[in-house]
Amino acid sequence: MTQARATVLAAELRERADPADQPTATADCHDYDNSPYPGPGGGCGASFLMCLACPNARIHPAHHSRLAHLHHALGNLRTALDLGQWDRQWEDGHARLEHLKAQLGTAVWTRALADVTDTDRELIALLLNGDLDP
Repeated sequence: MTQARATVLAAELRERADPADQPTATADCHDYDNSPYPGPGGGCGASFLMCLACPNARIHPAHHSRLAHLHHALGNLRTALDLGQWDRQWEDGHARLEHLKAQLGTAVWTRALADVTDTDRELIALLLNGDLDP
């Protein structure tokens, strides 16, 4: 029997950044040293796409355009890759971004896509190419 699993956004949504949080490629980290995904040398060992699954992550409006662009880019990858490969590598992250999109609403998401910067595009390209993996 197959057990159903839910892929949901675990990051906390905020109205503004907390200066004590550490910025990452996809969110701000509230507690890097106590990650649910510990690295071999301590701290966090998860990929930046896993930030969306972490209760230590904080997402605020400065992240919206980058995350909307990531969602769009993952959708494009889905059409270019073998579906099995896409499912294994990107499906969970895409599902979390779908969850974020639903929480933010259509108006905020549409605005976020319109506000994507060259820096957002470059960072997401690095993320998708694996250049930011720990």
